[in-house]
Formats: sequence, C-alpha cells, structure tokens
Amino acid sequence: TYMCGVHMTSPVTLTLAAAASFVALSYLQEASCGLLILGTTLSYGLVYGALKATREPPIARQSEWRERQVSTVNAVLLVCGSLLCFAEWPTYDASEGWISQGLAYWPVTFAALFVGYLQWDVLWMLYHSSLHFDELAHHLLFIAVTHYVLWGRYFARPFAWLSVTELSTPFLNCRWFLAATGSKGRAYDTCSLLFASAFLATRALGYGMGLVDLWLARDLWRPAHWGLYVVIALVHAGYALNLVWASKVVGAARRAMKSGHRE
Repeated sequence: TYMCGVHMTSPVTLTLAAAASFVALSYLQEASCGLLILGTTLSYGLVYGALKATREPPIARQSEWRERQVSTVNAVLLVCGSLLCFAEWPTYDASEGWISQGLAYWPVTFAALFVGYLQWDVLWMLYHSSLHFDELAHHLLFIAVTHYVLWGRYFARPFAWLSVTELSTPFLNCRWFLAATGSKGRAYDTCSLLFASAFLATRALGYGMGLVDLWLARDLWRPAHWGLYVVIALVHAGYALNLVWASKVVGAARRAMKSGHRE
C-alpha cells in the first residue's frame, strides 16, 4: 500500500518478516532453549486463537481484549517465576549469578518463556497495526537483551528483579477490562490504585535497586564479553523508559485525586 506517496509494508509482510527473525534468533540458542522460546510464542498464539471461541463482551476492541488476557497469563507466570529466581540467589557462587558456567537455573527457563511471549506480542502488534512506539521499543529492546543473555548464560541474578516488574500488568489489564465494559466504579478505582502502587514499587524503585546491585557487583561481570556491556546499556535504557511511564502514572494519579476519581 501507499500512504502520502510513501510505500508502506503491509502488516502481514511485517509480521512474517518478524516471525522469520525470531525463528533465526531462537535457532542461535541451545536446542532445548530455542525450542522452549518458539514453543512459548506458538503456545500464546494458540491460546489467543482459542479465546476467539469463548463468549466475549460486546466491545469494539475484541482483539485487544484477547491479547490482554494472554498478557495477564504471561505476567502471572513471570511473577511466580521471579520468586523462584530470587530463591536461587543464595546458591550462586562468586560470579555465577552474573556469568554462568552453563548450569541450568530457573532464570534460564523463565527468561525463555519471557522472550517467547514478547515475540508473540510483537507479532500481534504488527499484524493488527497496533503500534505504540514506546511499547514496541520496550519489547524489541528486551527481546534483544534476553536472547543475548540466554545465549551467553549471563545475568541470572538480575532476571529476578527484572521479571518481578510484571506485577503491575494484571492490574493494568483489569483496569482496561473494566473501562472497556463501562464499569468505572469502585473496582476500577481499586485496580487503578493497585496498578500505580505495583508499577512504582517494581518498575521504579525495585528496578532502580536492581541497577545499584548490578554496579556493586561490577567486578564480577566486568570480565564478560563486550556484548554484555551493550546489554547493560540497554537495561539502563529500559529503566529510563520505565521512569517515563512512571511519570505518566504519577501524573494520572494526581489528576484523579484532584477530580475525585481515578482515570
């Protein structure tokens, strides 16, 4: 198609190109890890397809309704996984939490599940032309980061505090579900409060504390391949993006308190 004289690639073409790229990236991983990543991407697609057969509320954005249910499943899975990852911290010897010797840890499993979901969500966004630059940038950033650390078996320790940031997602989706069905009552206000609290606690405060922990351990990851330095820069960029979102969350909360209700 053409828009204002500029050739625009079709959503289907973009989706297929992205899918091929994700297959190629997954192929670079160890066989079991790559299969788990691709299996997760495919599984979420099947779950999304199965939701089409369920009875859905009469709202205009049915595809987003289904996708937010899928993202809620992913978020709950990752938050539970983060607890297992935190529990492993005492078992890491010396630099093992930063540069692994190839041992199988919970972060390897849940990082594969995480990137598998991100791949699915990017495919969904491309196919439905639901492109928000900040969300797409977030997903592509963490797809690149996660594939690299899985390939090199880096950063088992940081994955715990990175994955727990998904705690805010179920509350965000609950808030959207209620708004989409016109149910802006007490339940909506409660979800808004829980979302803001979880977001600020994990994506602003917790993420920031994780970066402090990362730099305190710099002597342990400094010998790594230079590619890990790029990962660290991208993780900081992810934190900056979360701070931008946090400022919007705080701003919305302030406006809601002034008007007597949460948006």
